[in-house]
Amino acid sequence: MDEVFNVGETILLDGEPLSLVTRAGVEAWIDQGIRHSYRYDQVRDPLDGQMKYRCIFEKDGADVPFVLVNSPSSGDGRVVLFDQKPDAQPLRQ
Repeated sequence: MDEVFNVGETILLDGEPLSLVTRAGVEAWIDQGIRHSYRYDQVRDPLDGQMKYRCIFEKDGADVPFVLVNSPSSGDGRVVLFDQKPDAQPLRQ
């Protein structure tokens, strides 16, 4: 599974929709030589109300940014949230 597009509730960033991508999807971009960048923004965790960080990817040629999510086939499919802003790339934890 390379990219997961949200078909239910829309996740927004600055009022604009986000697409979803798993770690496997980002790894596929790397394998295919697709240029991308990432950054973190801070959001409130809907489960515990604490401020956490989510990883936002921008892929060359895509109109919308992607948010990192757990794989729905092996996890819960939720947005990956970090308690602290990671110093390393999100795939190398």
